[in-house]
Amino acid sequence: MATIKTKIALLRELLALKEVIDFGQIYAAAERNGIKHSNMSKLISDLEKRFNATLLIRSSAGCVPTNMARQLYTEIENISNIENSLLDNLTGPEELTGYISIWTEEGFAGSGLLTGLSKLYAKHPKVRLDILTNRHMNMASPDITIVDARSLQKVPGKVLFKFKTKAKFYASPEYLAKHGAPKDMDDMLENFDLCIRQQFLDLPEFNFILKRAKKLNTTADSASIIYQLTCDGAGIALMPEWCTNKNAKLIEVPNIDFDYEYLLTGIVNPLKVKSQKIHAFLEFFYDFCKEYDIAVELFE
Repeated sequence: MATIKTKIALLRELLALKEVIDFGQIYAAAERNGIKHSNMSKLISDLEKRFNATLLIRSSAGCVPTNMARQLYTEIENISNIENSLLDNLTGPEELTGYISIWTEEGFAGSGLLTGLSKLYAKHPKVRLDILTNRHMNMASPDITIVDARSLQKVPGKVLFKFKTKAKFYASPEYLAKHGAPKDMDDMLENFDLCIRQQFLDLPEFNFILKRAKKLNTTADSASIIYQLTCDGAGIALMPEWCTNKNAKLIEVPNIDFDYEYLLTGIVNPLKVKSQKIHAFLEFFYDFCKEYDIAVELFE
C-alpha cells in the first residue's frame, strides 16, 4: 500500500514533469521553481524509472514530451488545478504569474501589432511574454504559435484564431518626395529601388518581381531589416498592411495595382489549451485586434 511519503514523492515528480513540459526545458523549469537543474533532472529520471518509460525526449533545443507524457499531462493538470483551488481558498485570488511563450514571424512581433502589450502588463503585471522568432521553432516550447496559413510547416494544437491582411507596397514619405511616385507597376519595377523579404520572393505569386525588377537592391530573411530599411528611405518594400497601422513612417505607394492576401493562424499548444495565462493573452489580443481594425476570426 502506498504511504503518504510515497505519494508525496510521486506528486513532486509529476509536477516536475508538468513544469518541464510547460517550459520546454529542464533548466528553465528548474530556474522558474528555484531548484537546481540537477535536482529537476533527477525528479524526471525518477519518474521515468517509476513508470519504466521514457517521458521526455531530450536535446540541446529542449525537451519534447512522449505520447505517454502527453497522456499523463492531463491528469497532472487536474491535480495541479485542485491544488491551486485549495491555495486560492487559503490566500484569496492570486495574480497570474510566469511566462507566455509565443512563436511568431519576426515581422509580426516587430511591426507594431503587439505595441499595446502595456495593457496586458497593466492588468497582469507578473506575467511575462516571451516572443520567439527563431527560424526553426522548438515545437515543445511555444504556448501559442502564429504561422502563415499557407506554410507547409505542420503545427500540432488547436486553432485559436485566424486573421488576414493585404500585402502592399510601402515607402517612406521622404523616399517618394525625393524620387517621385511610380506611374504604374512597370515603372516601379524598372526605375525604383526595391527591398523585398525573401519569404515573399519564394512564393509563386511574386516571381514577377524577381524576374523583372531592375533595382532589387536588398533581400533578407529578416522582416525587421526590410522594415527598417524602408523606414530609413532605402526603397520600396512589399509588406503586410498591419505593418503600417498607425505608422506615419511609411505610406502606401500610389498607382500600383496589386492585390495579395496574407493569412496568419494562431495555434495553441495542446497541453496549454485551458491555461488561464493563455486566456488572459487571448482576451488582450482580441481587444487589440478591434482597436487596430484587424479582421480576426475566432475559434472558441
